[in-house]
Amino acid sequence: MEQMPRLVTSLKIQVVAFATVVFALTACGGGPTVATGAPPATIHVTTTPPPVPGAGSCTNLSPLRDGKQGIELEGTTTDREPLTMLFAGAHHTIPVGKDITTYVRVGGVRALRVSVIDTSGHVDRVLGFRPGLPPFDWPGAGTPWTGTLMFAKAGCWRVYVQRSGLTGEVWLRAG
Repeated sequence: MEQMPRLVTSLKIQVVAFATVVFALTACGGGPTVATGAPPATIHVTTTPPPVPGAGSCTNLSPLRDGKQGIELEGTTTDREPLTMLFAGAHHTIPVGKDITTYVRVGGVRALRVSVIDTSGHVDRVLGFRPGLPPFDWPGAGTPWTGTLMFAKAGCWRVYVQRSGLTGEVWLRAG
């Protein structure tokens, strides 16, 4: 029985392998496609997060300062980490029914989860907060985050934040 020389067998294997790779690359073209779209602004959550001890209430709102860049509130966290929220461009009152660019500085680790809770206990989880600084100088402790909040009606609101095991909240009056 006659055997093919090793060089020929090896060359045939290389040609077949090359053809297979070229076919696979052209079949996949630009790669897989994934439908994308803007996430919704909020998701309704049925369970109300527990209050943060010593954080405040509708009769004991978080300390507020109306500064050059907007309204800034100091919140309370479970681990005595910093929590500061800045409603950019808002002065005198926090607007109702409109998106407000919001910056948050908070301690902790991992992703930031934000929920807004009205006086009846209705909870909306806010999506889209991401790490980032405002386009102006905003010094302070904690990791800076940026996103958008909207308060549907005038009244007292609790803004609840969570990063891994750290929880905190800001109490405010909108409108």
